[in-house]
Amino acid sequence: MITEETATRIACAYREIANAEKLLEDVRKALDLAEPIDIRDVFGRRHRGLRLEIPSGQNSHRLFDVPYSLAIPVIEAHIAHHKAQVALLNEMAVSEASSKGGAA
Repeated sequence: MITEETATRIACAYREIANAEKLLEDVRKALDLAEPIDIRDVFGRRHRGLRLEIPSGQNSHRLFDVPYSLAIPVIEAHIAHHKAQVALLNEMAVSEASSKGGAA
């Protein structure tokens, strides 16, 4: 049988792909508009660019006002990365399913 860990990793990768594809669609629509992009945070404040961050307390790293034009290639690379993970995890699942002593 396929291990719980492998099944969870496959599900998480698929969820990440779906979320990224939706974000990519929204970003493309926003960039196609002739009007300025109007992206706001939860407090309603408008942002001129995107923010990339690794939140980790005192060692956090942030980039502010990353151009929107960089969003599409970054999201596409993210999707490609997770699709590659799904392919690898699917091979692992097939191997686990065909092994006689697989975990339940």
